[in-house]
Amino acid sequence: MFNTKEIKKQVQTIKSHSINEYRETIHLLRLLKKRAKSREDKAFIKHQSLDVIKISFVIVIGALPGGTVAIAFIEMAFRKMNKTILPTTFNDDIHKKAEEIEYAKKS
Repeated sequence: MFNTKEIKKQVQTIKSHSINEYRETIHLLRLLKKRAKSREDKAFIKHQSLDVIKISFVIVIGALPGGTVAIAFIEMAFRKMNKTILPTTFNDDIHKKAEEIEYAKKS
């Protein structure tokens, strides 16, 4: 099924994405504190605020009994609509994996 090398790689990927989200959220808080006025800063605030909402949603569902399974099914349903409940840091990996699966199906 999965070998330990693949699992370690996945854990490392999740860890690096989580650290990146943490840094982006800290940056968001700093921008909010200084009341950012540039278009780029406002766009970042909007974008990162959506990520914080998504993370909160996933944490709440994950805390419920059977939550991790529910998150997986909700994510699968959202992917069919080309959307995700995961923060944007994880999107690149999701799209890359989906392309790999589609390519494998065609082969």
